[in-house]
Amino acid sequence: MNEAIHVRGLRLWAHVGVVERERLHGQWFELAFSLGVDLAAVARSDDLSQGHDYGRGIAALQEQARTIRCLTLEHYSERILDRLEDCYGPIPLALELSKCRVPVPGFDGSVAVSRRRRWG
Repeated sequence: MNEAIHVRGLRLWAHVGVVERERLHGQWFELAFSLGVDLAAVARSDDLSQGHDYGRGIAALQEQARTIRCLTLEHYSERILDRLEDCYGPIPLALELSKCRVPVPGFDGSVAVSRRRRWG
């Protein structure tokens, strides 16, 4: 896929984590996702009906984050891909999901998973 829409810096408050307090109280995650789509038609015409509404995906993921409860980043990323597929159909999708605070003593960084579906 040579063309894509990239959404970066989507912050989501979700109840995901191996440690019980992470699931109970929630925490911040940061998401970047890409939709592998043909942009030529809308680029030529400037016709919104030929484009792809990235706002719909953002809203769907914000809604999902309010209700999800799971243990792992891997599972959360799978659910995100499922939700994006619900919004856009079976197109190439890619994401990077970062856990902003990791409960590892002495570690101030983040941990992320990268996933792809149907991306060449």
